[in-house]
Amino acid sequence: MLLVNILAITYCSGCSKDNKSVPEVSVPKQDDISISWDQNSRRRVSSPALNASYSGYARIIQLADASLLAVYEADGSIVSVKSTDGGNTWSSATVIAPRANGSNMSVPDLLLLNNNKILVFYNARPYDIAPSRKFGILVKQSSDSGQSWENEKNLYEAGYQFENGCWEPSAIQLPNGEIQLYFANEGPYTNSNEQNISMLRSKDNAGSWTTAPEIVSFRPGKRDGMPVPLLLKDGKDILVSIEDNAVNTFKPYVLRNSLQENWAVTIGAESANRSYALADRIGDALYAGAPFIRQLKTGETILSYQGTEGRTNDLNFADMKVVIGDEQGRNFKSKSVPFLIPSNKSCLWNSLTVLSDGSVIAVTSTNAYSNSTEVWMIKGTVINTN
Repeated sequence: MLLVNILAITYCSGCSKDNKSVPEVSVPKQDDISISWDQNSRRRVSSPALNASYSGYARIIQLADASLLAVYEADGSIVSVKSTDGGNTWSSATVIAPRANGSNMSVPDLLLLNNNKILVFYNARPYDIAPSRKFGILVKQSSDSGQSWENEKNLYEAGYQFENGCWEPSAIQLPNGEIQLYFANEGPYTNSNEQNISMLRSKDNAGSWTTAPEIVSFRPGKRDGMPVPLLLKDGKDILVSIEDNAVNTFKPYVLRNSLQENWAVTIGAESANRSYALADRIGDALYAGAPFIRQLKTGETILSYQGTEGRTNDLNFADMKVVIGDEQGRNFKSKSVPFLIPSNKSCLWNSLTVLSDGSVIAVTSTNAYSNSTEVWMIKGTVINTN
């Protein structure tokens, strides 16, 4: 098998110095960092034993014992798999939340709490449409590293029709223990196609939650969507990557607030706390959605999205792109492509995991390797090119 390493394009810039004589410290800068994706590390994560026609929207976390826990959607149910060898092999699937009562359970997200309990959030999506079945955001918890799941709670309900739903939950825990759960919400806009980013809070490790969503961001007439929060390593600032269709099609944007601000004011269209993520703008007509943000051990931020640059401009042919930003989540560049797929296939609903050794896992839902959509991962090594 031919080994192909895909290196991100790297830009180099000079450093200015003042007149003081100070010891030089070797600290990687954003422009000195690239990611090399090892094609020999590519592995299927989703369990073939389920015989699912669709497995996708996967998220992976690393637990205290260094094992990996993944959750994903499989034909309308939420399932989990584990790896104890760094992702080389994966277990059979455990069903967390089955498809039931006329609703699919979709788009899961994982959060490892400070007390080592694990939360899984997911989205109820009715397929048997009736006023009694609402779009909803739910949570379950595990106290045994993902072996079993219990205590399901329905945290929020939107409308029962597709155009008035709620979508894509994702959460963080703050230094003071507060959990913030973000999701896309079109429930309030029954007379338009608008959507906001909403947020619920828990201050008792998910024992109870606020009931009225706070509006984190809203661009009138548009559809802020697919939020992924990140608490920066400085412990002072929260970033949320979103897709924003400000002009024509979706592009990656980053919302930001300090812990002191803490979303007291909704981020509007022209807020300084809303910024276009990419240093090199993509053409307005091109699609670049579903961003996912994380922070490297060295401090730089990384962001993935599904984009059509260099491909047919259609979601069904979008590929996973990964870009590198600075320590404040700005100016993402040095684009790389983790998976090698044909032009008539796709890599969608992607995510990133930064491991304890500093390496990166890219995760995708792809139809490139079989007749069904499966979850695949690949490992990347962060390289200081200076």
